[in-house]
Amino acid sequence: MKFTSRLGALALPIAAAMLLPGVAAALPLDGPLISTTCSYSQLVGALAVEAPDLADRLAENPDAQAKLQRFVALSVDQRKQAIRVVLARNPGWENAIDEKRNTPQGQDKMAMLARIADTCHDYP
Repeated sequence: MKFTSRLGALALPIAAAMLLPGVAAALPLDGPLISTTCSYSQLVGALAVEAPDLADRLAENPDAQAKLQRFVALSVDQRKQAIRVVLARNPGWENAIDEKRNTPQGQDKMAMLARIADTCHDYP
């Protein structure tokens, strides 16, 4: 799947428009980035510290940035609904996400996303 498609899936699991290849697979519907109250700039600030390589890739992709901005602008309920819609339109994604989330790499990504959510309020 292309980078922008994965990002759209994450930020819409961000669905499953937040980040980059593989990160969407680590996000549960009730994950910390879905329920965050951080702004786009705060998330990007935390991302730059916690995952600089992903922050660089996001910075190089205006489409991904726009998707993430749109996703973050939604209310938590709207984010969850957007993810449900994406998952409903893509049968099999939910199982694939669950499978990837349960791998050591998926657990590492979940921890990284939790750190971003835990620290994003520290950024302007």
